[in-house]
Amino acid sequence: MRNIRLLIEYEGTNYCGWQEQERVPTVQGTLRVAIKKLTQEDVQLFGASRTDAGVHALGQVANFHTASNVPCQRFLHGLNFMLPGDITVKDAADAPIEFDSRKDSIGKTYLYKLLNRPYPSALLHRYSWHVRRPLDVVLIREASAHFIGEKNFASFMAAGSDALHSIREVTGITIAEKGDGLIEIEFKGAAFLRHMVRIMTGTLVAAGKGKIKPSDIPAIIEARDRTAAFTTAPPEGLFLASVEY
Repeated sequence: MRNIRLLIEYEGTNYCGWQEQERVPTVQGTLRVAIKKLTQEDVQLFGASRTDAGVHALGQVANFHTASNVPCQRFLHGLNFMLPGDITVKDAADAPIEFDSRKDSIGKTYLYKLLNRPYPSALLHRYSWHVRRPLDVVLIREASAHFIGEKNFASFMAAGSDALHSIREVTGITIAEKGDGLIEIEFKGAAFLRHMVRIMTGTLVAAGKGKIKPSDIPAIIEARDRTAAFTTAPPEGLFLASVEY
């Protein structure tokens, strides 16, 4: 028995998220069909992050167990031959048999892209949130500092989350202006709650618009109430950038 580790990139626009569901297209389901064609096995595929519908990935990590002798290079080329153009396997490698892409993760990095200018982009509309009103990046940076550390992020957790608790640690947030209105916010942490990055982004945008002060963020966190935070940023601007082990 082998344990194959995959590094995967995908555009989430046409999928109802990572996690396999009946009668709807998902990234996990599409990959499992391709793997079955190569191995003739109905494998279980484990993913590091259950990205939501419309969310993209630059570095999703997944693994599956197989009795197949297919070389890793053939997994790489064979899967990419069978997969649609919006899912790519960037690497395939043998991993220790006990490796679990989800349970063994010690950190994740997410990237959120904002397009802050009066007019939209024909090329970036699937990969960014278009915010027309000018944003003050200095205020966004000041507000983001209040998220750093281990805190109870119940105010930034989507309803219906299956998390056992809402305490999470955010280890870093950086904001970069890329030119032509593009702003990238990078979030680093051990783990994140459902919609947590998107709700934090929506709240940072509210700070950038002047709707709240950066100093209001601690009170929003302490409220431990989803209604205290702001809108959930749309999924198309969010990317799972990398997973750390």
